[in-house]
Amino acid sequence: MFALAYACASLAIAGFLLQRTAFDPDHSADAAEVVLSDSKLRTELANVIADAVAASLSLNQEEMRLRVQVIASTDVGSQLFSEIIHDIHAHLIGEQTTPVQITGSQLVDATQFAAAIDVPPITIPVPKVTPLEIANKVLGWMVPITGIATVIFVLFGVTAHPDRSSLVKSLGVGLLLLAVLTALFGYVVPKFVIPVLSDSVWARIPAVLADDTLPILIGIELVLVGAAVALLAGTGVIHRRRSWSAPVQVHRYSEDRHWS
Repeated sequence: MFALAYACASLAIAGFLLQRTAFDPDHSADAAEVVLSDSKLRTELANVIADAVAASLSLNQEEMRLRVQVIASTDVGSQLFSEIIHDIHAHLIGEQTTPVQITGSQLVDATQFAAAIDVPPITIPVPKVTPLEIANKVLGWMVPITGIATVIFVLFGVTAHPDRSSLVKSLGVGLLLLAVLTALFGYVVPKFVIPVLSDSVWARIPAVLADDTLPILIGIELVLVGAAVALLAGTGVIHRRRSWSAPVQVHRYSEDRHWS
């Protein structure tokens, strides 16, 4: 029962990490400076905005591109793009069905050019990636269900009065499983799998967020693996203590008397 509980807990935790990295547009908006630190993403967004503004207002295209690039590369300026990044990510994973548009007021923020308010709304060509939409829906019900299943299996396991050494061993194995799934869902999938699903540059958003959380993920992995090794080693100690504390059976000699 505890082994099943650890397996469900691992899926719930790893799924939550994947949700936050690859399927949370609000998190992407909050981390706008991280997203725009990627040169390809920053250049793509800056060029779309600058080209539209320059063409509409008859301005120099290269100067406008440079202007928007400089604004997007600063921490304060990148926050002005947070709503746009949110909509791009939401459309990519199927949460937003309407086209991603940049309004005149957003163009003013992005270019720091007051005349941009008169530019018609710009539509950014962001594809909807069907596999990401399906995965987002699956994680939406998988994470809470496995979380509830974890509690149920723990309660069943407690009422069964488990053997202590078996419990410690299953917990160690469970932590190893959690470490594997955390690395898989928290980094490998958003970093290497999701960008392959679409040719769009916007599919790089989860990969950039995964790189940003990599140091924290490495720390979590070290803690999980270290705790798992300690628990599995503790299982051996428990077995040795039992073998030393077990009573030794002594057979005393008794003389049999046979009377004829």
